Amino acid sequence: MVFQDFPTQHRLVPWLLVMVNILGIGVGYAISIILARSLSLHQFEQYIGTIATLGLLGTLAEAGFGKYALKIVPIYQAHSSFGLMKGYLRFAGWGCLILSIALGLLAAAIEVPLRAGAGREVMLIALICLPCIAGAGVAIDMLLAFRLATTATVLARILVPLTTLGLILLVLSISEINPYRAVLCFSIGSMLGLAMAVAMCARLTGGLLTGVNAEFQSREWVLQGFSFLAFGFMTSWLFKATLVLLHHLPHPSDQLALLAPAFETGCLILLLSKSTDKYFQPTMAIIIDGADWAQGVSLRNQRFAVLSGGICLFLLIVFCFGKQILRIYGEDFVGAYPALCLIALGSSLWTLFSLAPAFLLFAGQRRALLLSLLGHGIALAILTIGLFRVYGITGAATAYMLAIGSLALVNFQLANRTLARMRLVPAKPPADAALEDRK
Repeated sequence: MVFQDFPTQHRLVPWLLVMVNILGIGVGYAISIILARSLSLHQFEQYIGTIATLGLLGTLAEAGFGKYALKIVPIYQAHSSFGLMKGYLRFAGWGCLILSIALGLLAAAIEVPLRAGAGREVMLIALICLPCIAGAGVAIDMLLAFRLATTATVLARILVPLTTLGLILLVLSISEINPYRAVLCFSIGSMLGLAMAVAMCARLTGGLLTGVNAEFQSREWVLQGFSFLAFGFMTSWLFKATLVLLHHLPHPSDQLALLAPAFETGCLILLLSKSTDKYFQPTMAIIIDGADWAQGVSLRNQRFAVLSGGICLFLLIVFCFGKQILRIYGEDFVGAYPALCLIALGSSLWTLFSLAPAFLLFAGQRRALLLSLLGHGIALAILTIGLFRVYGITGAATAYMLAIGSLALVNFQLANRTLARMRLVPAKPPADAALEDRK
């Protein structure tokens, strides 16, 4: 049930995921446009900064549990190691809950005293909801690990944001929307996603794990999960740092609000890579485990074919209709068109090569990957602060494009070199040792 015929799936499912993401993009756009038109620029900036900060904290709170599941759960399934699977599911659930609560308390102790009035209330409600948001991310990754890519994508990209949109419209029909209520609507959507994902995982694993004694390799899971946590956090930092830094640093009034729609629009193409990458990652883990490089190269080529057409269409729309798109948010936002184009270029380059970091991580090239991410993360922060002070939001967008574009190309080169070395090593026969994570 979990592992179906690879060739048929890999031809059809990515295109289905593309269509689901297009629908999700429409829902996400509706949320942003409604809020941009309903809130003042200052309130919209407050909402955007809080959500960006919450997203970054959520990645930390997930602690790599879901990302590591994309590698290890398919292998446990393939080797019928149901005791270890049951143990890891429990370990990941409790670990995410405990860590998210601790992180929320720490963030509240730092953030809340720095803010006053409405800003404090907005940040506080966001931090209270952090465990649900982090838990939803881990639970949805578990669905992906069980090869339910379409189900997980529909849940994350359509049902959750559609719930948020419905709640915002409900608030507007009754009263006025404000940043506090908008963040609350966002959080309730994540709560629904968490409940549905947990219920689906329980139903999926009930027959497999009933009566099975849980086995734990906590030390190994913590060590391996730390690499995935570092990878997940650094990746999240690279795509959220621009908004988070502008939110927390002194800046001209409403600049963050003006940049946010351009940033959201320019990063829309990332949804394509996120959904297709998480679909391919469980299969990639099995391919690496069995050294089936011919299958791996075939999947890579199919993925390029899916993504390249979508990227070209996306860039054409941005360059030709970017101003009209920004005008939907309001006339004030049209001035961010140059920033939109720069962000779209960087995001497109990352999307094309976005599977390379996961390949490096699965192949045991953690040090090289983390050094690349760390170096580019630091460079992004330095460039953003420096260029934003001189060139405003166009400078911040330039910093993003340079850092993300360079990171994508460096990771692609590292992945190609790693694959070339691995293809020279004879394949090992399947064995229980395959369950042990490569150092």
